[in-house]
Amino acid sequence: MSFTQNIHFGWFALAAMISISSFVVLLWCLPKIVRWAKRRPTGAYVILAIFPLISLLPIPHSEIKKLQRIKQEQVQQKEQSGEPETDNDKPTS
Repeated sequence: MSFTQNIHFGWFALAAMISISSFVVLLWCLPKIVRWAKRRPTGAYVILAIFPLISLLPIPHSEIKKLQRIKQEQVQQKEQSGEPETDNDKPTS
């Protein structure tokens, strides 16, 4: 007997119904949470603190390196053009 023979169609249907209903509830709930957070500044801070925890996948190291390289190129272009560097233009690391 293989693994797929032991699992019945009913379990697949149940898993599909649970997934779809959770997605629908999530789509219904997120706009309400955002509206609530916009009306209350403390709510906005709470939401901003929780949303990064929802992220399932971390940002790959290669993407971080690309962003740092792009920032450095922008700073170099501004230096070559002769514009004075402001606090916002300075790289963070």
